[in-house]
Amino acid sequence: MLTDPGEHFVGRFEVERKFRVPDIETVRQKLQEQNAVAFTVGNAEVDIFLDLADGRLEGNNQFHTLRHMQPSGRVLWISKGPQKDECVAMDLSDFGKALAMLKSLGFEEKRQISKKRDIYFFGSFHVTLDLVEGLGSFVEVAAMTDDEDELDSLRIGVQKVVSALELSGHSEETRSYRQLLFG
Repeated sequence: MLTDPGEHFVGRFEVERKFRVPDIETVRQKLQEQNAVAFTVGNAEVDIFLDLADGRLEGNNQFHTLRHMQPSGRVLWISKGPQKDECVAMDLSDFGKALAMLKSLGFEEKRQISKKRDIYFFGSFHVTLDLVEGLGSFVEVAAMTDDEDELDSLRIGVQKVVSALELSGHSEETRSYRQLLFG
């Protein structure tokens, strides 16, 4: 990590927009011109999607992911859903132990996604530059909050960042990487 994340990844809700881009470097240059702060650069991430054997979590629109990031060494357990914008993430210290513990609780590995990800902080928003194996290049603009009443104002803020980075002309993608790769 190149800087302290502060409150960037704190909250129960996340507002996010994602765009397919032909060239991540153009967006990186715009971020640098706007004095965005690099959080992680050059990370390789593996997302392991987990569910119970009967698939009931995914059936209820709940998605659990264990994310391993290198070289930053971060490990996250991410829970999304069942409601739109619901997202809770927790830092863990040991990927192997976390995966073993989740498996002991009945979780099974269902799918994996690998990506290269750089994260920048643009004010109170985070911008990810992603190269997703099997999908291509994407930019995500997001913010998190614990206050559901802030979601509309965060959507407006996300739109302002999208405009500042000139992403509106690119194809917006509303599906997750998991949905794009596996249906």
